[in-house]
Amino acid sequence: AYSVNNQLLPKNDLTSLMEALQKESNGDTNLPLSISADGKTPHQSVITAMDAAGKLGFSHLRMTTVEAAPAS
Repeated sequence: AYSVNNQLLPKNDLTSLMEALQKESNGDTNLPLSISADGKTPHQSVITAMDAAGKLGFSHLRMTTVEAAPAS
């Protein structure tokens, strides 16, 4: 699932992600954007996040990894 500033998005698609990024940034694509994923994140999800950032014009991208949550 995608989240923007720790707010989980209701839908897991490119359009929802782009709308959330646009709203959160107030259209300022000069802001740095960090994409974080753990080892369980599907490759396609990371590509979709990068695609959303690129389509909106964000150029300051940072990729980070996070520890996968332990299975409960």
